[in-house]
Amino acid sequence: MIAQPSLTQPEWALILELLERERYELPAEIHHTRTTDVREDLRRRMETVDSLLARLRRATSGAAA
Repeated sequence: MIAQPSLTQPEWALILELLERERYELPAEIHHTRTTDVREDLRRRMETVDSLLARLRRATSGAAA
């Protein structure tokens, strides 16, 4: 099992910002990709990013409360 690092609030904010940027850019990448396999990989990546964003937002909003 991977050890889970203890992150500060600014570090969590940066991770969320990076994931949000990735989520914003992925649709354009998917649209411009010609290869079906690569397009599907990018769609799966977007699903993973969406899931991570939802989980991290819940976790960080609960920690701020």
